Amino acid sequence: MARPTVSVIIPAYRAEASLPGAVASIGTCGLPPEDVEIVVASDDGQDYRPLMPQGPRYAFPPVGAVQSGAGPARNRALAEARGHYIAFLDADDSWEPDYLTFLLPLAQRHGAAFGRTAVIEGGKEILRLPPGPGDVLRLEDLGRTGASFHPVLARRLARAFTTHLSQDVRHAAELLARVGGTAPLGRAAYRLHLSGGSATGSGDFAARVARAYDSHLAEIEAGSPGTAGLTPRLRARLAEVFRDKARLNAAYSRDAAPGQSFYAFIAARLAAEAGRGRG
Repeated sequence: MARPTVSVIIPAYRAEASLPGAVASIGTCGLPPEDVEIVVASDDGQDYRPLMPQGPRYAFPPVGAVQSGAGPARNRALAEARGHYIAFLDADDSWEPDYLTFLLPLAQRHGAAFGRTAVIEGGKEILRLPPGPGDVLRLEDLGRTGASFHPVLARRLARAFTTHLSQDVRHAAELLARVGGTAPLGRAAYRLHLSGGSATGSGDFAARVARAYDSHLAEIEAGSPGTAGLTPRLRARLAEVFRDKARLNAAYSRDAAPGQSFYAFIAARLAAEAGRGRG
């Protein structure tokens, strides 16, 4: 059987209710079903195969690990993936229609491309990042917006995820650094659905993520495998992403309104910055 064009990596933890919706959004990505492999890595001991509809090709790493974390689950999925290109989707998120129609050609030309991030809270889009009409994602956008961005990348560029919180941000930031600090930005968005069970919605989120940022910084400055071959300038820009994110996290802990989600705080902050710019 020919290799699929794209493998979509999905870590699944207590995802019975949300996974079918995530998979359905892949069905609108713009590629024929036979070109897309969906790799579901269970992290709760559950076999998710009975939930999968007929259509695209599927792969399932062996079920067994429980609560190993999103990073290890993604690594298990990467080990199973057969596609020439890799894309990512969480089991409680979705893609906008034609996601791969827009991103795959850019990744084929440049090695990697990123979708925009649309943040959905309470069924409404509260934020679309990065702000503005640009078509390039920069390392600095990750720190300035506090958001996660999701690549489509050539399989040869894929690296392992860490075990820390915010490992997806680290993975994306190291990828951006390895391709020179910028990558093309597609028109379609990755739809990040917030819920009470989201990591950013938990009461101890700020404290846990602060510890994770310290770990990311220490490993980057020590020369983690994902930074191999970077120039000193790119390594410094990569480290600054996590310093910027730490400052945003501290501002959220200090200034957020009671019950305000992290991304609602970021939306208000960016709107205020834009208002000052117009003034």
